[in-house]
Amino acid sequence: MRRAGADGVSMDDQRLLETFRLTRLVAVQWTIVSTIGLVLCASVFGAMYTLLTGASLQPITVTVSTPLEMATTIAVVAAVVGIVVLVHELIHGVCMGRYGTRAEYGVGIAYFVLPYAYARSEGANYTRNQMLVVLLAPLVVISLGGLLALVVTDSTLVLVVLAANAAGSIGDCWMAALLLQYSSSVRVTELPDGRAGFGVYGSPAERAIRLESANAVATFLYGSVGTFGTIVVTLFVAVLGSLAFGSGNLVIGDPDRLWFLFQHELHPNGPGATVEVGVPLALTVSSIGGLVAVLGSSVRRRLEES
Repeated sequence: MRRAGADGVSMDDQRLLETFRLTRLVAVQWTIVSTIGLVLCASVFGAMYTLLTGASLQPITVTVSTPLEMATTIAVVAAVVGIVVLVHELIHGVCMGRYGTRAEYGVGIAYFVLPYAYARSEGANYTRNQMLVVLLAPLVVISLGGLLALVVTDSTLVLVVLAANAAGSIGDCWMAALLLQYSSSVRVTELPDGRAGFGVYGSPAERAIRLESANAVATFLYGSVGTFGTIVVTLFVAVLGSLAFGSGNLVIGDPDRLWFLFQHELHPNGPGATVEVGVPLALTVSSIGGLVAVLGSSVRRRLEES
């Protein structure tokens, strides 16, 4: 019996070229990148809001007040983000249905590290471009709709939702980047052993498109995210130090200039504090870290080849 894909293409003459599995290492990487990416995505959408309206949601601040207000805010944000996650997975499912498969939904925790919701379809078999649509549609649809809502409402809650959805799409983008290394003629289906993940199938003559530029982009992103994570951890330690040994106030750079990086200031008339991050400088330093990573990778490769 000949197996055929969603568009009727036979799978008999295709072989497994590569597999993707959600391993513990990948789960840890996704968790770290998504956590750091939440701040980066908020900055990007804030910049897009400024571009569209001429106004600004900057500076991005976090205000700590009473425990009850903090708990209420966290509960509201969690509820709204939960709704967005549901919509995200439903969009995945709609796209799967568009290509002839029925979606099943659920939630889980990968290796006790990464909580996730999923939409999957047993026996699915897609072309590369169909799989790209399935993967990226929620990010595109929610981002476009959210930007419209942000322009209309000027709500920081909408900004948080947009950033959370984008940061939560890290896994989808990761898998899409893997697929883009192959030509559009490959097919994507479940793994032969039935485990979570997918396999990329092609004819014996199919060759992966391994572009040097793709490796450079990946290295740049790793370097940028790593640098930004280092900045965040360093500032967190600095805040703890200022609270323990100083006045509790900490300013790095000039708040009125582009080289402003960070400010932590206790409220003078009551409990709480305001934390403000200088996004332009943080992103610039992170980009420099990415470029340094690309340069270092290139030098190391040339030394290994010599």
